[in-house]
Amino acid sequence: MALADFKPIAHFGDPAAEARACRTACALFDFSFLECAQIKGDGARQVLEAFAGRPLAALDIGKIAYALRVTPSGQAIADLTIWRTGADSYEIMSGRSEDIAYLLTSPVPAILASALPDRATFALQGPASLDILRRLGRVDAIEPLPYFSFADATLGGVACRIGRLGYTGEAGFEMICSRGQSSELWQTLSSYARPAGFVAMDMLRIEAGFVLFSNEFRVPVTPQEAGLEKFYRSRPSTPPHITLISFRADADRLDWPWRPSRPPQRPATPGEVVVTSACDSIVAGGILGLGYVLSDREPAAPLSDPTGIFRNMQQTSMPYYDPHKRQPRSAWRRSTARGP
Repeated sequence: MALADFKPIAHFGDPAAEARACRTACALFDFSFLECAQIKGDGARQVLEAFAGRPLAALDIGKIAYALRVTPSGQAIADLTIWRTGADSYEIMSGRSEDIAYLLTSPVPAILASALPDRATFALQGPASLDILRRLGRVDAIEPLPYFSFADATLGGVACRIGRLGYTGEAGFEMICSRGQSSELWQTLSSYARPAGFVAMDMLRIEAGFVLFSNEFRVPVTPQEAGLEKFYRSRPSTPPHITLISFRADADRLDWPWRPSRPPQRPATPGEVVVTSACDSIVAGGILGLGYVLSDREPAAPLSDPTGIFRNMQQTSMPYYDPHKRQPRSAWRRSTARGP
């Protein structure tokens, strides 16, 4: 299924309850909008390094790298994950179909690039995630996985590739299976974890300070300005002109998930916040958002939204939830649960 054909579910009746389930127990998300390609051959690593702008020589088999797609002018346009599956083979996942299409037309003769359309991707997120997997099969290879690593396992009779990563700020997994068995796996997982939609996911990722390329990259920004310079090879010698921040605010009722109605421009004056994302956060107890400000503004300067949508803006820690980002890497609690 192509990205354009995928219809994400906004919610399953109560987005706040879905987000709360993720923070306190476990929630299940459908990430099958992600498009995938396999790149293999003697030149696979070099092709992906040129494509994603990140060295991959230190990426071991069974590890995952977060990377960026950047234009020749230096503007970030997408983020993606690269999974090393063999000595000369990789799989790449992106929310932009253009990225996969570009790789499939690579002129390098030393590689073989192929699409992987017959796949579904689910995310099981929250502190009870491993407990649920323990109920569905043997997790000997999954339990010790470090953050951004993967292994194969069978869950409820369905063969899966399982990566320890996510988009919520919680410990959890992404699971890849064949599309033909995806309904079976979804039904099995949803009997233990609360299904959740994109509104809850948007709320959770804003709380965790994660960018959404279709929001935060709508503003023309460099990886450094988006706070992602360590994931791209370029190390600019000059400080960034703008900076991504998290903020609390008041606002009238907003449609969720919220995004600017027009493509936002870069901030031009001190204190001006170009808002890219906002939600009614369960953790913040009100409006929480992401946006760009001038990097050289005075820290105490008042913040304001030139569109007038957001009022009484106050900068917060970035991310707002779990500022030290310990939750995704936290050790799993012990359990006596056994597989079927």
